Amino acid sequence: MHAMKGLEFRCVAVVGMTARAVPFAKEITPLEVDRQQHESDMLMERCLLFVACTRAREALAISWSGTPSPFLPVTRAGS
Repeated sequence: MHAMKGLEFRCVAVVGMTARAVPFAKEITPLEVDRQQHESDMLMERCLLFVACTRAREALAISWSGTPSPFLPVTRAGS
């Protein structure tokens, strides 16, 4: 996702959007260590996902298996 900034594609697939993968735990300061830095880290991870998702001109597909990332909106099957 880091390399996508400034690029544009006809179709984009963002795969593996699980709760364990995004946000990337190693990039997030624990809340109990520093609340402000934790919130900043979470914002940076959310912005990174935003950049990846907005690179698509025509179609965007997002997939996950198991528990989806907390950054994804709640969806229902068939919606």
